[in-house]
Amino acid sequence: MDATALQHLPKQQVAQLVQLIQRIVQAIYPVKIICYGYRTCTMDDWSCFFDGDTHNKRINPTYDFLIITNDEEKRAHYEIIEIAEQQAFPMGCDTTIIVQQLNEANKALENGSRFISTVYRKGVMLYNGNGLPLSTPPDESDISVLKNLLEDNWHRRFGMSRRFLKTANYCFDNGWNEQTIFDLHQSVEHACVAIIRVYTGFRPTTHNLSRLLDLICNFSQELVTLFPRQTKEETDLFNTLNRAYSEARYNEKYTVTTEIAKILLGRVTTLLDLAEKFYDRKQLSLESSQPISFPLKINNK
Repeated sequence: MDATALQHLPKQQVAQLVQLIQRIVQAIYPVKIICYGYRTCTMDDWSCFFDGDTHNKRINPTYDFLIITNDEEKRAHYEIIEIAEQQAFPMGCDTTIIVQQLNEANKALENGSRFISTVYRKGVMLYNGNGLPLSTPPDESDISVLKNLLEDNWHRRFGMSRRFLKTANYCFDNGWNEQTIFDLHQSVEHACVAIIRVYTGFRPTTHNLSRLLDLICNFSQELVTLFPRQTKEETDLFNTLNRAYSEARYNEKYTVTTEIAKILLGRVTTLLDLAEKFYDRKQLSLESSQPISFPLKINNK
């Protein structure tokens, strides 16, 4: 664990983090809480129409936690996540939570799972309820092995994302707006899962696009900017896409206008193009970290 990763946080934010962990522990009773990332959004506002001080500055941090529960925990992961988020909201901060049971976490470490092994090596243990160490992961995989693994996972998942987008275009051309949005939802879901696995090794199982984008925020803000959700109009637009997974199947009165379908089709197309650039960037990063030896081995196709 890297105990120095949070040492440059302002004292006020450290105090907030301590209070947040105390609240989560009292509400959830976890075995361990490990921080694997954080980011801080600063809003600096000025207006001559503000009451009192015309200058406002707000700091809104987001913390990424791996919460490890005991093996007897009966609550579903989404319930634990919701409880943790409820502890953060009144404190003016946000959380992105991943939950694993202790036995599951130890087995994943023993098997060299890339996500939890990275969290083990580089994360910060914020709470250690049972005082016992986690299993030690094996040495990291050779870069060439990792590169091939990422490539296989990417092409399988992202290939599905591209096919869903192609189907969405076909449905839009035929005026089937509701089917268009459903396929766009599936396209975004598979693209997000693909890029999360490439960058972190974590395998999400949720259909909730909001949660998938939150997980992506741990390593990039660029994809999220396509769905800013800062206004009611933008929030409604995103919700139309996010709810399509259930609405298009179960709501007989579900309708989507051609205008909305066209806007979302453009956004999703841009998101997939950007995700592909992210994948290329990751592959280049892995290639640059590989040692070079001569003579070169080149595959001629």
